[in-house]
Amino acid sequence: MTRMIHQRYFKPGQKVLLRPNETTTPNGYAGLLSGYIHSGGHDFFDLTLPYGPDSAIQYPFHTDMNFEISSESLGLGARVSGTFDKILSGDRIRMHILPDLQMFQRRAKPRIDCRIGLRFTRGRGSLKAMRQTWEKNVEILNSSKQLPALKGFRDCNVNLSCGGIRFALKPPAEPADLCLLLLDLQDEAAPICALSEIIWTLPDRDGQALLAGMQFLNLLENDRKRLSNFTGKNGQNHRQ
Repeated sequence: MTRMIHQRYFKPGQKVLLRPNETTTPNGYAGLLSGYIHSGGHDFFDLTLPYGPDSAIQYPFHTDMNFEISSESLGLGARVSGTFDKILSGDRIRMHILPDLQMFQRRAKPRIDCRIGLRFTRGRGSLKAMRQTWEKNVEILNSSKQLPALKGFRDCNVNLSCGGIRFALKPPAEPADLCLLLLDLQDEAAPICALSEIIWTLPDRDGQALLAGMQFLNLLENDRKRLSNFTGKNGQNHRQ
């Protein structure tokens, strides 16, 4: 079964998404990761992380850390359970794979075009620093203390879902670049902080900017629910 999984549904060069099991992440902030299958055997994958030459060392992997590994295959989603085995190099890890392949129909998350307040910081090849900054930000934003006035937001046209965002930014920007986002939904609540990964870029119409699609890697579950409620409510308003 596992050999069939590797050969038919997860192939060398294929992009996968690593989703940690929350019970194996000490602080609950491990967050998603992208990876690319480098090679594999009958019960393991060797995965390359795209966030720089020492990204495997910068992520809080530990023995017996469990993940769901998923990807698109033959027009469907494919997922399998894996357990972290070891770091092979600065950007490569080995995952032990369980024989529990599942095929599933991916459900598109509701997306809306809207205008929100946005601040973002780019960080290339600095996974650890960006994760630490995200953790500090969410701690401040979710503390019981009164927040200071936050400035520097720009009104921005975006395409938004609870899983990611698309907007125009100034180059350079490339897939796997990390961005720290502050999203002001203008709902009188604290901004949402999300650590995001650029998935794709396209030149904007005027050629002066890039349209970038990002997925959220680190996002508090409460903030994910806020985004889901926001997109659902505003999506209904747009259809009326």
